[in-house]
Amino acid sequence: MTDERSRKLMKILVERQRHELAELENQTGLTRRQLEYTLEKINAILLETYQQTIVLENNRITVSLEMKEQLLAVLVDDSYADEYVMNGGERGNYLFLLLFYFVDDYFSINHFMTEFGVGKTTILTDLKNLNALLEKEDIAIVYSRKEGYRLVGNEFDIRYHLMKMLIWDSTEQNTMFIYDYFIEKNQLPSVEQTKEAIAPYLVEYQLSFVENRLKEFIYTLIFLEKRLGLKVKVGAEKFRLPAVIAMKEYQFATRILALTDNHDDFSALYLGAWILGLSVGNPDSTTKDYEIIMELVKRIIMRFEALSGIRFNHQELVINQLYSHLRPAYYRLYFKLPIVNPLHSKIKKEYSELFNIVEEALKPIASLFEHAIPEEEIAFLTMHFASLSASLKEAKQPQKVALIVCPNGIGSSSIVYTELKTLFPELSFIGPMETNGIEHLADSYDLIFSTVPNIRLFYTKKPVYVVSPIMNTAEKYRLISDVYSQLGNLGFQLPSVKSILEVVEKHATILNLGALEKELYDSLIPKNENPESEVTEPVLYEITNPDLIQLGVTARDWEEVIRVAGAPLLKQGHITRGYIDTIVENTKLEGPYMVIAKQIALPHARPVDGVKKLGISITSLSYPIEFGSKENDPVKYIFCLAATANNRHLNAMAELVELLDDQAFFELLDTSQEPQVVYQYLMSKSQ
Repeated sequence: MTDERSRKLMKILVERQRHELAELENQTGLTRRQLEYTLEKINAILLETYQQTIVLENNRITVSLEMKEQLLAVLVDDSYADEYVMNGGERGNYLFLLLFYFVDDYFSINHFMTEFGVGKTTILTDLKNLNALLEKEDIAIVYSRKEGYRLVGNEFDIRYHLMKMLIWDSTEQNTMFIYDYFIEKNQLPSVEQTKEAIAPYLVEYQLSFVENRLKEFIYTLIFLEKRLGLKVKVGAEKFRLPAVIAMKEYQFATRILALTDNHDDFSALYLGAWILGLSVGNPDSTTKDYEIIMELVKRIIMRFEALSGIRFNHQELVINQLYSHLRPAYYRLYFKLPIVNPLHSKIKKEYSELFNIVEEALKPIASLFEHAIPEEEIAFLTMHFASLSASLKEAKQPQKVALIVCPNGIGSSSIVYTELKTLFPELSFIGPMETNGIEHLADSYDLIFSTVPNIRLFYTKKPVYVVSPIMNTAEKYRLISDVYSQLGNLGFQLPSVKSILEVVEKHATILNLGALEKELYDSLIPKNENPESEVTEPVLYEITNPDLIQLGVTARDWEEVIRVAGAPLLKQGHITRGYIDTIVENTKLEGPYMVIAKQIALPHARPVDGVKKLGISITSLSYPIEFGSKENDPVKYIFCLAATANNRHLNAMAELVELLDDQAFFELLDTSQEPQVVYQYLMSKSQ
């Protein structure tokens, strides 16, 4: 008899050969007692089927190759589904699926008790918990003797909850077990049948989905089928866009709906809008919305470059990558489709400076929608900009070949690729690619890195390492340790942080165990070869000084403003004279790209154009000057940036972005006559 805990633990156990009990507690969120009880459940299954058990010795579990194959067999064996015991959360999801799919059926407490094999009190508790969750989305579960239990609320809100639930379980929980069980038990069209049915139309209309988005689309399509025919009155207007009818996504929707004899025009509009929010944008396809989306992409890139001080060398590559994400993102935001980003918190923490800059860069386009851009969407774009901003050296003399499998799209793929190249410079990498792409590869790789647990990969008989696209220090350490211990002599064997701490505790008093542990992890993980990259990123006041601050300056035109603003940097040896000339020439060619907000300019060029060392000058004008920016002229405050190639200025730029809304700072620039006062203000903001 299996349950959610035992399946989750089995999936974790097959990922690695050795597991510390303390690590398993962190990964599963279980207490020591709960973990041991779950192991007993798994062992009962293994003992009955294979006459073997998992051995816990010295708080460690070692999974042999034979044991790994047995666990995989249990995970894929359908017979265990019949004995599966759902927890409260799973019963809640299943209850919602019953009420959602069987919209015309009558459900009573007795029906639910029979369905789940639990008592009345348990069912009432599950209904109460589900109702509390749905109330947050203006949905309610109501009961009447005539109609039984049913869902009440705006139909789009009800569909939204289904989509969000599906996406969350697919991405964050990485399990579709409950949905597969529902489909099989109620004899719905299977995922494979649906996939085969729509495959020819995907080819015909040249639609492309990221692997996980296609999976989410198929599952949702299966569950939506019965509700698509419902007449919807409230909220339907936003889907009746003439532009959608002209899209191939709409034509695709009409064809696949016809497979189920659904010829309702609004159903096709709704489905077409939803597909627009899922499919990958193709910059080489001349769609009706191409010019609009491309203009937004270029505006975002220009604003990001202006705010961050980064100038991308390969504009076409940057544009194409962002277009592929922004087109579906635009429709997700416009139609208010669910956005689930399980890495949101991690991205915001690990790339906090970049996140703040991207958030500011998106502000001008936020006005296109009726609501703020969710942080989950900002985090997705942050991943793209993080990967595009990274500059890593090529590995020398690679000894082994690693395959990267990522079903989550370009942003996640690019991030994990750059992370792995830094951690394992001696490996040569293939990918990133989706799971199905492996079938077309020859047996030319030695190991696999995957961003999601995927049972199919373990059958390749290659070492498989499950990694998060955004890894913290401890996760990087554990990954390096796993790879080196399994592959053998690739360079070095990491010492155990736990062992080091035990030695330190014998001979010294540890004042802050957590801080010491983190610093040990940091010191043991391989860094980028560039020594400057190991230095902490400076804050704003650390890349300027009173001599770089000019107050009450006068100038005749924008060109003189740029030259005056750059003069202190030139004098202190931060830049060459050619750097200022390049900014002027770029402005003549590209327009006032550096005007980033009302009255504010951030002139900068590429590091190769003449930067000697990192720095920023601050100049305020007595009288504003026109730069040619329709939205933000005239300019009164100029921050001239000299950024080095390693992007160490991003922390300072994130701080500058925060200052854009600090009225007191700009009043100080207007009224103060002493650069030292301004400098002290910057220092106080960084404390």
